[in-house]
Amino acid sequence: MAESVEELRIHGFHWPLHPLQVVSWVVFGTDFVVYLTLCVPMIETVLAQVLVTCFFLVSVGFLVVSTFRATKCNPIDPFVLRDESEFKDEELDELPFCGLCATTVQARSKHCRACNKCVASFDHHCMWLNNCIGGDNYYAFFVSISSVGVMIGVVLGTILYQFIDYFTNEAFESRLEASPIHSGLSMESFLVTLIAMSFVNVPLWCLDMQLVLLHVYLMHKNLTTYEYIMNRREQDAGTSKFRGLPRCMDWIVFSRCGQRRPKKKDKIEKIDETKPAPPNVEAGAQPPELETDRTLPAAPAEAPPGSTGSTEGDGVAAKHEAVTEAEETSLAGGRTDTETAPELTVPVQDDKSAGGLGVNSEVALVEQCEVASGPTVGVPQVGCGCDGSSTLSREAPSGRAAV
Repeated sequence: MAESVEELRIHGFHWPLHPLQVVSWVVFGTDFVVYLTLCVPMIETVLAQVLVTCFFLVSVGFLVVSTFRATKCNPIDPFVLRDESEFKDEELDELPFCGLCATTVQARSKHCRACNKCVASFDHHCMWLNNCIGGDNYYAFFVSISSVGVMIGVVLGTILYQFIDYFTNEAFESRLEASPIHSGLSMESFLVTLIAMSFVNVPLWCLDMQLVLLHVYLMHKNLTTYEYIMNRREQDAGTSKFRGLPRCMDWIVFSRCGQRRPKKKDKIEKIDETKPAPPNVEAGAQPPELETDRTLPAAPAEAPPGSTGSTEGDGVAAKHEAVTEAEETSLAGGRTDTETAPELTVPVQDDKSAGGLGVNSEVALVEQCEVASGPTVGVPQVGCGCDGSSTLSREAPSGRAAV
């Protein structure tokens, strides 16, 4: 256990940093500087400048503190750090077992491959924070995304005001020329700056608010993102009465897993479509490989004394039957039963050839399909967060549930 704990990703600042984590720092840092230096000074009254600046700085403060707490937090399941002897018998019987952590974990814990640990009340793995979101840092994460919405909302509100002021207020140009910060900046250059900031902030605000509304819904339903994804998949499969949000509201959590694993039946049908088509054989034409088989051996000159000729007739009939069967086999695919089957096609085996197991060809075909396409255990991926790192371990002691 000691070795596995040393290999864990402790928190989001643990090296290496995720590229999206660094990108978020650069984007929001640039937005912060450009807004305070270019946009705020162009607000018409000093009182409005002070109020907007204070509101903006408060939202930034909440963003920085909550993001730091959510990133610095280690949401590991505390059961992972326990010794197996510390568990009660009822806990060992009822709680799931993680084969990767090799210990009993809490009921809502899931193992994250990116962090290499089980996370208590696992929600998702956030690439922007480079950390898992679980029970210990979920509310800090929610405050962080809410603060982003407020911060960008203030920026967009100011930009909208300045767009209107630019086209309707004749005094706007004089304020721009009188501002020491904007000295040498033309009206057109300032307009281009506003447009560029709009192109960056409008998509960010829309995505962030959609994420905020999704997590408000999840908190209302007492669900994690992981549980929502699993319930939604059961709903899509028709095996659950769960009713989730409209697709326009939850697509963000499925944005990286749009291609769902096909069902077993679909796999078999797809494999059948890949079988070689039968050769084009004209009516009455003889397959080339069977032309020599049509020549029957000549009858012996003399029959043995006492024979009735039935032996010769039986031989000819048997040969004709064999040729007919071979011709039908060739027309069906040009391959006999004894030839090697193409890839992903499993021939029928009897008990003796299967080592006494009596393997059914259809079952063997499904198993071979599953091996070719990978494990059948569904691994949810979440657009904002889970990068496909959460997994279900199938290694568990006999009679124990696995996570």
